[in-house]
Amino acid sequence: MKIVDAETMARIDARSTAEYGIASADLMEAAGLQGYLRMKEAVWDGSPHGNLVFVAGRGANGGDALVMARHAHLDGANAAIVLASAKPPGGTDAAVNLASCEALGIPCTSWPDTPGPVERLIASVAWVFDGIAGTGLRGPLRSPLDALVAALNASPGHRVAIDVPSGLGDGYRGFWPVVHADCTLAMGLPKACLYLPRARRHCGRILVVQPGFPAPLLEDPAIRCELIDDRSFRGLLGPLPVDAHKGDRGHLAVFAGAPGTTGAAWLAAHAAARARVGLVSLFLDAATLPLVAPACRSVMAKPWGDADPRSFDPSRYTALLVGPGWGLGEGRERWLDFLLAAGPPGVLDADGITLFAGLGRKARSRLGGRWVLTPHPGEFARLAGIPKDELLDDPIPRALAAARELDAVVVLKGHVTIVADPSGSSRVLDGCNPALGTAGSGDVLAGLVAAGLAGGLPPAEAAVFGVSLHARLGAVARQRVGWFIAEDLVPFVSGVLGEVCP
Repeated sequence: MKIVDAETMARIDARSTAEYGIASADLMEAAGLQGYLRMKEAVWDGSPHGNLVFVAGRGANGGDALVMARHAHLDGANAAIVLASAKPPGGTDAAVNLASCEALGIPCTSWPDTPGPVERLIASVAWVFDGIAGTGLRGPLRSPLDALVAALNASPGHRVAIDVPSGLGDGYRGFWPVVHADCTLAMGLPKACLYLPRARRHCGRILVVQPGFPAPLLEDPAIRCELIDDRSFRGLLGPLPVDAHKGDRGHLAVFAGAPGTTGAAWLAAHAAARARVGLVSLFLDAATLPLVAPACRSVMAKPWGDADPRSFDPSRYTALLVGPGWGLGEGRERWLDFLLAAGPPGVLDADGITLFAGLGRKARSRLGGRWVLTPHPGEFARLAGIPKDELLDDPIPRALAAARELDAVVVLKGHVTIVADPSGSSRVLDGCNPALGTAGSGDVLAGLVAAGLAGGLPPAEAAVFGVSLHARLGAVARQRVGWFIAEDLVPFVSGVLGEVCP
């Protein structure tokens, strides 16, 4: 499914009318009706639970709220309307829907005129529907709407945002007032601002509602951002022939681990081995090898020490993984510089990214479209030379800029993960699984992405494979184990992948 910014969604809306003859009033009617039906189906299990209040601003979101209020009333629900402004709705379509609601006798009041009674009403109902403002918002909400948002957030009832939580838009900053929704009904396509790292917690469960926009507009290839989920890894690795041997399944070389961070090496290598890679060779320095080797049986632990990098034969390997817990010690920059130019595709993670940032522009030119970088926000900020706060405010364009500059796929990790391709496309995983926020989880992810490369996937597909499979492992492990540790994820790789990848 595509993800759009406010400007793109506005074009889809306008083109639906101009090119396909769908009246704006019909789109508003369908949005409100389908939004109400979506709530009945996905949230209420057939019928509304308790009293409902619909808060309508002067824009299209307010019009959608009025349509929902009418359908709720006609469905027998106890519905009321709060107008966010003393002025009438700004568009003809919304004004018609307000007149219809008033004719039906739905109680209607205005926030600026009667703030006290409105606060008491909002505090007394089971469900509050937020249609105060939409994605066209520029800057933070101001008085009196900021106080109305505060009243909604103080309500003990459930809050449902129509399209986006009011206060949220493409330029959102984390300190702006915003409705804290339990559920968001995204109209047509989910909006990119819903997945901003600082905004995601305000959106709750995101449900997509289709109000009748033509499919060619929703599937336009010019929209270069897509949503992926914890099943997107399915089908990426094709079936193996019955006569396949270990050499046919790829050979991954892993450069990882240092005294104090040996677990990272074990996690990355074994996650890859369980993700259908035929051979995994784990290269360790002299101090780390005796610490890790006894725990390796299916993974081959080998020394690299301070040997000349030219002793390493890259032609024996289908992919490389460099960096988990690798440390920043002497000799590593020299090895990294060699490995970047060695030929096989690779994954650069953790300490590998930190070392890479210090190698200079010449080394950056060696990625050549063959590598995937998997930074967390702090590592990305250091790599890109920008403040971390600036990155978190608007991460997708910055991840895309880094991918283009480096000619590499960038996986920006977090509760929302962004996969940016140097071609200009991006993918977003709506993860939001706090159980994955445990030490070593990123090492498992790096191993899974590397497994995709070793299995023959192009870098962008390998990144999607690893990110999606990692999210699925987190969901399965949380269900079966609870608050797991990273090593709990590794055994699940075999079963989860084996179910869909023969």
